[in-house]
Amino acid sequence: MTAVRAVALDVDGTLVDSEPLHLRALQAACRAHDVDISDHGPAPFIGVAIGDVWRLLAPRFAGALGHLADQGERVFREAVTAHYLAHAQEVRVLPGARRAVEHLAREGIALAAVSNSEHSIVEANLRVMAAQARFDAVISLDDVCDPKPSPEPYLRALALLGVPAGEAWAIEDSPSGARSARAAGLRVLVVGDDPRAHGDQRLPGLVDFISWWTSVQGPTPTQVQASSPWPQQDLTARRQPRSLAHSGVIE
Repeated sequence: MTAVRAVALDVDGTLVDSEPLHLRALQAACRAHDVDISDHGPAPFIGVAIGDVWRLLAPRFAGALGHLADQGERVFREAVTAHYLAHAQEVRVLPGARRAVEHLAREGIALAAVSNSEHSIVEANLRVMAAQARFDAVISLDDVCDPKPSPEPYLRALALLGVPAGEAWAIEDSPSGARSARAAGLRVLVVGDDPRAHGDQRLPGLVDFISWWTSVQGPTPTQVQASSPWPQQDLTARRQPRSLAHSGVIE
């Protein structure tokens, strides 16, 4: 059996129940510019990077931004982030999440947070958990060219931790996150009940994580297949991911 040396964890929806605040922040930014997104349903864009959200909504902001139209994405993203950070204390830590992280850290497992959120939001969420010091690496939207569902975020996490995919698990709740981790060659534990998120194993949540973890004896995961839609990437020419050990403030 291949020993597990690292676990890479999604944050939003996996460790913290932040999706309601993400939605409120998005709605606040849209209301400020009289942009209606009600046609996208009651819980739109879960697991979708903010840049992709902007590309979907940009036509609706064209008239509302006036002379700032050429800076539309910056204005939109700053408004969403500012609202989120101002209300970050409203984020709820999901049951079992803190215990799971503490257990893995005590076992000497290298931990990475891998998120499609901006760096400042990821750090705010980890502060809510009081878990910043437990993570050896943080990969955020700011650290990659291609966010989830691309494998780049997880490939970067593995590179920073110095652990091959065959010795790591990913924990995800969303379809895009699970796809990202699988494409990078990690075994995937899906938490939650989204049937579109496919992994190697599934738990309803992290409450039962410790008992599940002690029972894990799976084989080396299947590596990225040649038929993967995501090409192998040369990460050496791109920005190095940030580590919480070297980043103590919100940027």
